Amino acid sequence: MGAHDAVTAKLAEQVGAPAIYVSGFAASAIVAGAPDMGLLTQTEMFEHIRRICRVTSVPVFADADTGYGGVLDAQRTIKLWEEAGASVLHLEDQAVPKKCGHFSGKQLVSAEEMQQKLRAMLEARSDPDFFIVARTDSLAVTGFDDAIARLISYAEVGADGLYCDAMESVEQMREISRRLRPLGKPLLFNMARSGKSPYLSLKEVEECGFDYALCPIEPMFAMHKAVKTMMERFMEEGCTTNAVADLMTPFDEFNEFVGMSDLIAQERRYAS
Repeated sequence: MGAHDAVTAKLAEQVGAPAIYVSGFAASAIVAGAPDMGLLTQTEMFEHIRRICRVTSVPVFADADTGYGGVLDAQRTIKLWEEAGASVLHLEDQAVPKKCGHFSGKQLVSAEEMQQKLRAMLEARSDPDFFIVARTDSLAVTGFDDAIARLISYAEVGADGLYCDAMESVEQMREISRRLRPLGKPLLFNMARSGKSPYLSLKEVEECGFDYALCPIEPMFAMHKAVKTMMERFMEEGCTTNAVADLMTPFDEFNEFVGMSDLIAQERRYAS
């Protein structure tokens, strides 16, 4: 389940999400108020991930974009992501400046350059259980066969999981699964509701041959719509909170959600 800040991370864990995903698309919007076009720096993303990891006990899967440069930058990225508290990342084969995988106009680095970055990351990780997913954005750039060839080459250098972004049909998903399944690497599907990929349930994703999935940006889009609705109504109704009370979580309930009772009890322990 996507989480774009500490509050949505706590909500995701509360509703039973087994893991949390920190999206670069969402981070760019939340941190910079900008589209996902490679504007966020490595250290801005690190701080963003760390804030989310601090408030949850479930595994955190964090977007690592292109690794923010060359092989040495990729190595620093995985060290920072581990320090932040993440358990998984994906590295993509886009060229700088990168773009959201569902945008047009993407450019790629060579498969060889991506392999170099993956090898560098794999050697730099301190926790052998930290999971590195190799992502290709080549499907929309150089086509289906190149996407398959690239993912096979990324598996060969040791990537733990494989991810072809922006697949366009169930038939395409099934063929990708059929071609990659013999590699023995878990396959990832991006459930982002962008209009590019089919809208599937997790069960349907599994039936297509995929092992796990991301719901990366939907909480942020839901937040945007809810807050926009609340603000518009507030302004239209003469700037009174009475007009939006039914749209808001009550004050005391929210304080309980963020852990006020626990902190008060902890404070009292030391005071006594």
